[in-house]
Amino acid sequence: LCDPSGYPRTTDYSNYKFVKLADEVAEFFERDRVWRDLWTDGRKLPANPKPRWYGYSVARWEGDTFIVESNGFDERTWIDPYGSIHSDQMRIEERYRRVDHDTLEASMTLTDPKAYTHPFTVTLNEYLELGTELMDFVCLENNTDAPHVIGK
Repeated sequence: LCDPSGYPRTTDYSNYKFVKLADEVAEFFERDRVWRDLWTDGRKLPANPKPRWYGYSVARWEGDTFIVESNGFDERTWIDPYGSIHSDQMRIEERYRRVDHDTLEASMTLTDPKAYTHPFTVTLNEYLELGTELMDFVCLENNTDAPHVIGK
């Protein structure tokens, strides 16, 4: 119903914004008005993190590519809007690179030996709408089906 979307599912229907801070990059999502902390202070991923809806993430730059590694995802989340599952062993590596002024290349490699036979990667080129604002997009218990969302 209205549990948090979790990661990476929230990226399917949510705009997002990266904000650079001193020791981290915060990734803000339109859906549910939530964020992820992407730690850039050199720390390593914890071996046995407490499960979180959006996982635990560390990040670094390699040349012009921003790399994010994550683990510690709550098993109740899905990886997409269609109910694709994952286990507590899921790890994700993301790579972001600005191809040109208006295009961000984003790839995500998901590894989960308990749920999938081999890692898989999805790569997208996303059009950047610079200067846009994130809007409110909040799930409420009384609007959990399409007719209520579109007003019919």
